Amino acid sequence: MKTIKPTLKAKVIATSAVAKEKMTTVANNLKGKELFTDKIELAKKSLSDLKSLPI
Repeated sequence: MKTIKPTLKAKVIATSAVAKEKMTTVANNLKGKELFTDKIELAKKSLSDLKSLPI
């Protein structure tokens, strides 16, 4: 019995070259930065208090 692979379709939004350039500069500026430092610290603190996770 053969399996049928579904065809994936993507919606593409047409943008101008200037808009694409602006998006790439913003993406490059955000790359590697921690945006939610306070929430990350809270999560690290709360997870460090746990000795084992109940499953």
